Amino acid sequence: MKVQSSILNALPMNEESKEVLIRRVNKLLKDPKGFLQGSYNKRSAQVVSKTPIKHRGDNNFTVVSAVYNVEKYLDDYFKSLVNQSLSFKRHIYLVLIDDGSTDSSADIIKKWQDKFPNNIKYMYKENGGQASARNIGLQYVDTDWVTFIDPDDFVNSQYFKVIDDNLINNKDVYAVGCSLELYLESGRVIKNTHPLKYKFNSKNKKHLISNLDRNIQMSASSTVFKVNESIRNGYCRFNDKIKPNFEDAKFIADYFLYNYDKEIIFIGNAKYYYRKREDGSSTLDNSWKNVELFDDVFEFGLIPMLKSYQSEFNFVPKNIQWMAIYHISWYFGRLINKNHNHSILSKKEETKFLQLLDTVFSMISSQTIMEFNLAGLWFVHKVGMLGSFKQEKPSFQIIYINNIDREKKQILLSYFTYFDVSCSFRLNDADVTPQYEKIVKHTFINQLFAQERRCWIAFDNEESLFTVALDNEDARITLKNKQYKSGVSIKHILKAFEPSLHYQTDGSWLLMDRVTQADDNAEHLYRYLMDNYPEQRCYFALSRSSTDWMRLQNEGFNLVEFATEEFERQLRKASKIISSHLDKPINNYFGDQYDYSKKFVFLQHGVIKDDLSSWFNTKKNLSCIITTTRPEYHSLIDENSYYNFTKKEVALTGLPRHDALLKNNQSESKQLLVMPTWRDSVVGNIVAGGKDRTINDDFMQTSYAQHWYELLHSEPFKKLVKEYGYEVVFAPHINIAPYIEMLAIPSYIQVWQANKATTSMQQLFQQSKLMITDYSSVAFEMGLLGKTTFYYQFDKDEVFSGGHTYQQGYFDYEVDGFGPVVIDQESLIATLEDVLQNEGEPLAPYETRIQETFAFRDTNNCQRVHEAILDLDRPDISEVSVDTIMEYAQQAITHEACDLALERIENALQHSDITQAQLEQITPIKEQVIQTGYQDQPVKLANVLWQEKRLEAALEVLKQVESSQITDELLRLKVKLSILNDNFVLARDSQKLLLENYKDTCTTDDWQFYTQLVNT
Repeated sequence: MKVQSSILNALPMNEESKEVLIRRVNKLLKDPKGFLQGSYNKRSAQVVSKTPIKHRGDNNFTVVSAVYNVEKYLDDYFKSLVNQSLSFKRHIYLVLIDDGSTDSSADIIKKWQDKFPNNIKYMYKENGGQASARNIGLQYVDTDWVTFIDPDDFVNSQYFKVIDDNLINNKDVYAVGCSLELYLESGRVIKNTHPLKYKFNSKNKKHLISNLDRNIQMSASSTVFKVNESIRNGYCRFNDKIKPNFEDAKFIADYFLYNYDKEIIFIGNAKYYYRKREDGSSTLDNSWKNVELFDDVFEFGLIPMLKSYQSEFNFVPKNIQWMAIYHISWYFGRLINKNHNHSILSKKEETKFLQLLDTVFSMISSQTIMEFNLAGLWFVHKVGMLGSFKQEKPSFQIIYINNIDREKKQILLSYFTYFDVSCSFRLNDADVTPQYEKIVKHTFINQLFAQERRCWIAFDNEESLFTVALDNEDARITLKNKQYKSGVSIKHILKAFEPSLHYQTDGSWLLMDRVTQADDNAEHLYRYLMDNYPEQRCYFALSRSSTDWMRLQNEGFNLVEFATEEFERQLRKASKIISSHLDKPINNYFGDQYDYSKKFVFLQHGVIKDDLSSWFNTKKNLSCIITTTRPEYHSLIDENSYYNFTKKEVALTGLPRHDALLKNNQSESKQLLVMPTWRDSVVGNIVAGGKDRTINDDFMQTSYAQHWYELLHSEPFKKLVKEYGYEVVFAPHINIAPYIEMLAIPSYIQVWQANKATTSMQQLFQQSKLMITDYSSVAFEMGLLGKTTFYYQFDKDEVFSGGHTYQQGYFDYEVDGFGPVVIDQESLIATLEDVLQNEGEPLAPYETRIQETFAFRDTNNCQRVHEAILDLDRPDISEVSVDTIMEYAQQAITHEACDLALERIENALQHSDITQAQLEQITPIKEQVIQTGYQDQPVKLANVLWQEKRLEAALEVLKQVESSQITDELLRLKVKLSILNDNFVLARDSQKLLLENYKDTCTTDDWQFYTQLVNT
């Protein structure tokens, strides 16, 4: 006992735990058998409570899985199936076909097969694709039910039990659709966000396959099929020519065709978890790199699917049409306005793809297109599909009200068309010409898909009713997700955009560069405001951990720490948010667009040279975008660009930081700056929930790393810069900084890193004479300073074909660049030597480009930006010009909308700024519309002439009408005009003719009026 006591006292546990242990030891010593039996019973109860009961069922299931290099996921797959609450041994069988795996997938399968030899069958075949593997597996199905769970996915533990229970009560069901949910591997989370989840909104719903309507099923993996003659006799097989996807949908469509009079049930509690791989290596992730996606998928999948139903029933059921549109919708999202995403296609392949789409849409009805509402397919896509592939207009039109400008009393709206249309915006039934407008083009495979017209409409009276007509048909107006078919008042529009109380402004401005770094346009503008307009209350947002915090604090900046309560309070109160970056943390911090309560001024991080429209166009609250060069400015505002912006939202002022950049330039320096940008394909993936990235262990094997390594370690390069007395500074992009050690930078080259340097990036440009980059927009900084940039583009074919985040814009490096474009190291060193021999000064034609590119070099950019910001709150007193009104009049003339054309012409003629020359030009246009526009409408023409006070001409028109064309309306007008022309005899005769021919519609007043005419 002493030994026991000493041991217990020495144990590292608290007194309470020691007391429990002593009691148990004493119990063991007193009654060993009872103690052990009690412990066993207790532990058994715990184990049983955590072990699922293995239920018996009425149905047996076979899972056929094609396996290819999924060693990482197989254990999860097996565990989810072996541990089913429905007895695995009794009811579930696995047929795994190894499609030529080169990893350890086979070993893992055999390990599980050893545990369940009667339930798991394994076969190996040479690589031939998922379809061929599944077809082989189907030959070994002996159960009444089969499904095709992918080996990198898994299912919930109740999956087959829930299915079996439902099949017991639904003997007429031939297929089961299960809920497909996403398993995001990067965050280890499950999301029920699949576009087709609506099928499971109601509990376990059955449908006739012949009447599925919009309840489409696309995944064979999450479908369980009854094994009948359609499968046993080989009528339904996976087509191995359909790659890289859609083979599931085609198999399901074939099965439905053979079982058209049977039923399917959708079960929400049977959950299939589709794994979204962290490394992006799944078939779906890589499918866009395959030409077959644009060819074989259509030729062997979509088109035969539609034709088989057309042939069998002489029509294509709605659900089959929806399956086709659902698949095609992903192409629209991927390819509209993104030409680099189809760069893998040759011109011939592009043409064939469009022809295949034509064939598909020939079997899809316009009504189905208009009704389809899945997969992020918006009205613009419907307009594009109808116009591009069916040469039809939508059955109705929608006008979207996107924003308002209270200070300038303007409304922003947009609408989509494929064909040119006549449009009339009306306030209280008076036609209004937009104050600003823009046609944004949307292209698909380099062809027009749809036009978006964006217009700012000015208003004076909040009580006015706003209506829109397209092609003389009233359009539906959508405002904050509500539709109005008979117009909407301006007051109602203003109320819809009225901000909540917690966004009440105090007139302050909040400025910001990056969260962790200043020294960009916002800092330079803030300093200008602090020095010149101290009465304007301003705050500068920054992370307190930033190396810039103390510097700015010492300078007197009114700092507010980013993401704190104080920051959020000032953000809500600010009337202007002024930032050099456009990311969500500042552009839409609270996720509600700030209730459209703020003017957001985008100062830019640099000069835009690439097409960033797909990113820009997602920002809904941009009031002012600052630009620096005229080509940049026009790339944003010009007609038929991809950007959503008009002249109203874009200002040509120059970047604020360029003022200081020019003032402190060192033109006689001898420093060569090497500053490449990064590539999305060479760095690691973004870590879930943030912007940090994993390290790519194969970085040095990339072409990017090898080319820059070879240049930096090149002896000819080193010899050349030393010969001309130049120092070299290597300044990698922040995403490349983690790989600096791998690059082993030579000792003669200085390394500058943004997050560590004491020298600012501005100073880096000022102190450098020359720059070597690849695609970075920092070349504009050097160009502004009159310095040469060398563009080392060894991978330009890859980069401009979608290998990075770039989509090439207006800027052509060969035509617009500030120095030579080279693709190999030898050429780079040779062109560098040419410039060094010229004492580092730009050579022709680059010298001319450098001088002509920038709109301003007067160091007054901050002043112009400040003025542009102040202008946001000033009333817009400009008038729509006579020429613009006449452009709209011409639009109406083209569409033979003569009434609208005359209304607009009259508005132009009444314009306060009309010149005599314009008057003389417009008057004959008006006369031509009057004379030619109503040739077949004499009553209309007579009315127009009457309004013009041309009474004789109006009456003469009516006199020329043949008797066979006379109507009661014409006769009544003829009577009025005759009286106004003092021709009472003609008035009497016309009234008599009216009474004789239209006595059924004449009134007592008509007869009395005739009597008066007779007696006159």
